[in-house]
Amino acid sequence: MPETRCPAALPDDPRPCDGRLAVTVLDAANAGADGCEAHGARLLAALDGARPVALPDAPAGAALRVFRVACAERPARRAAGLAELVLALQTQAVTA
Repeated sequence: MPETRCPAALPDDPRPCDGRLAVTVLDAANAGADGCEAHGARLLAALDGARPVALPDAPAGAALRVFRVACAERPARRAAGLAELVLALQTQAVTA
């Protein structure tokens, strides 16, 4: 049975989740995806103008940790929003 990954996990990121859902990553248009800290940071790094918001039951400092890790990430692609990123990933999957 395949391992379930959080909604913020990008298809080209093979890493498993690093724990429970901790943040919602919101793009500039307030579209969002919940994620663990690792996948939240990767998604945040790929989106221009995005921000992490800690979920109510997240460990203290989760959004700050996600922000700091995202600052060090070098994503393969950047997008203005979640919709643009999803479209780019779908186009890549079709052409691959």
